Amino acid sequence: MKSLTKTLFLILFLLQTVHAIEVIDILGGKANELAVAVIPFSDDDADNEKNQIHNVIKSDLSRSGFFRIIKTEGVKSLPANSDQVDYTFWSGLKAELLVIGRVEKNDQQIKVTYDLIDVFKEKLIISTEYNGSLKQARQIGHQISNVIYEKITGTPGVFHTKIGYVQKVNNNKFHLNVSDMDGFNPKSVVISNQPIISTRWSPDGEKIAYVSFEKKKPVIFVQNLKTGDRKLVANFKGNNSSPAWSPDSKKLAIVLTYNAFSQIYVMDVDGGNVQQLMRSRSIDTEPVWAPDGKSIFFVSDRGGGPQIYTIDLATEQVRRVTFEGKYNVSPRLSPDGKLLTFITNDNGSYKVAVQNLVSNQVMRLTKGKNDEAPVFSPNGHMVLYTVKESDKVTALKTVSLNGFKQLLIDTGPLSNQEATWSPIDF
Repeated sequence: MKSLTKTLFLILFLLQTVHAIEVIDILGGKANELAVAVIPFSDDDADNEKNQIHNVIKSDLSRSGFFRIIKTEGVKSLPANSDQVDYTFWSGLKAELLVIGRVEKNDQQIKVTYDLIDVFKEKLIISTEYNGSLKQARQIGHQISNVIYEKITGTPGVFHTKIGYVQKVNNNKFHLNVSDMDGFNPKSVVISNQPIISTRWSPDGEKIAYVSFEKKKPVIFVQNLKTGDRKLVANFKGNNSSPAWSPDSKKLAIVLTYNAFSQIYVMDVDGGNVQQLMRSRSIDTEPVWAPDGKSIFFVSDRGGGPQIYTIDLATEQVRRVTFEGKYNVSPRLSPDGKLLTFITNDNGSYKVAVQNLVSNQVMRLTKGKNDEAPVFSPNGHMVLYTVKESDKVTALKTVSLNGFKQLLIDTGPLSNQEATWSPIDF
């Protein structure tokens, strides 16, 4: 990702009263959304309304679930800078924060200045300038959202990050695409005549592992996003599936089916040094490495139905993690290792759930009937998942960790699924 030239030229005040959001305390609660008015940036004449910087910021902040966007349509006099703010008026609209910006263009270059204002204290929190090319206007909007998000929540924003997903096109080709986290600027990195599933972005941001059926059975490839090279790393007897990266991106946990039982193995990322993790007469599948590298979570039917377990890699001790409900699959861990997201069967509907691994409290985040493949955002504050509307129609959505916002990712009308999320520093 091409870096933006950023010049921080003025910070007058720091926000003292808004405390950082602690994710572990939000789960199951109803944290108040902060009301923010994002004023259309002056002289932002982007030909596509979606590319206007203020609309990018509104979409980002709304998607997070921690901000409620105040409508500004119909307001006759909109401020262009902090000196023009009528605090009484905006307090009357119950706005707690204001975002005001200005755009200057010179040939193919752009300079964007914005102000973040605390309406209640009538103070400027931060004022920042960004410089870049016209093509980077959306990126600048995402970077502004990141700064606002971190200033208010104490946690880095993820609006500049990328997602990977599989798109099935009309001629039955399968594209592994990489796009901005909101679905814009997609690029195909793999095109196949056979299905692609189980996409997994490496923690170092350089590769995506995935399962392909191009060998007439499931095999595992690793795609290098920098060089464009790809490597077949698992083509063992039987099925090869469910790749999961170790935190240092040097190993993969995979599932091999030599006989009637799927078992979990660990190997080097180049396909060498294959070692079986455990031996059981159960189906063990869908491994995911804990962020500290000390354990692996997985799904097993050893208790009768599919539930999530964890194995300590040092002691080989296995412990059951999920107890609520008879069907829990597709585990993924938050970056800090405190939360577990998964799919749970809720009276015949398959929904995204989150479990606090400290208190074991479970919260259902979605209300769909057939949701699949959840994955945490790289700051742990959102979950990206697949909505299966029918056998032929699937779409991607994000849900905020407090469950407030479930919003569609704009990936177009084609079927999109099997999503993964880049690390935060990609």
